[in-house]
Amino acid sequence: MSLKLWFRDRNSQNIMEGASTHLRKVLETLVEFERGFNIYVKEKNPELALEIYRRVDDLEREADGIRRELLMQISKSELSSQIREDLTHLVKRIDKIANMTNGASRRMTGIPPDDLMSLNDIIFEKMLESINHAIQATKVLITIWKRFRDAETEEILDLCEKIQILEHKSDIIQSEIYRELTKMENLDINQFAAIQISNLIDMIESITDKVEDVGDYIEVLKTAKR
Repeated sequence: MSLKLWFRDRNSQNIMEGASTHLRKVLETLVEFERGFNIYVKEKNPELALEIYRRVDDLEREADGIRRELLMQISKSELSSQIREDLTHLVKRIDKIANMTNGASRRMTGIPPDDLMSLNDIIFEKMLESINHAIQATKVLITIWKRFRDAETEEILDLCEKIQILEHKSDIIQSEIYRELTKMENLDINQFAAIQISNLIDMIESITDKVEDVGDYIEVLKTAKR
């Protein structure tokens, strides 16, 4: 059975629904990260933000649990080796979005608040914009997955392009943030904290990269003659 025929088979329903649940949990992880970031930099309440980041960690673990259950279902299903490999790669790519989000959350908790809050509001707004792009891209990804079986290839490609546009915007924002950092004078930041801030900026941008990776892979699955 080809992958396209398998997606239309009623026996694929559990795995399809499991992947949808996985994507929704990933989105929940991202939304919670955005909420914590807002509270940290806008309300200037690192203590409350750290509590929310613990929730992000819990959500990422829940996503891991869904991933493991999905992989178990895939391994037990009567599938060709090629389809099993395709689905396994897809599930692992989805999980990397939550992993990167939680990684950014953990990185943020390791930065001394005084050092992080020495950045200006322009930088924080751009970081929030990048996080929002990741959320919007994940919502498009959920739509793609819902439409995957019934939509024409062209529709899926158009949706994937929306993700690619959002990822490109995040790339530009990352460059703008570093440009803004070079304009800041008399910054008194611990050198190791500065490294962590740079890592945080890169990880936030990488979240949208991970979403794009999933979209690109789904695009391949939709167009491949398997």
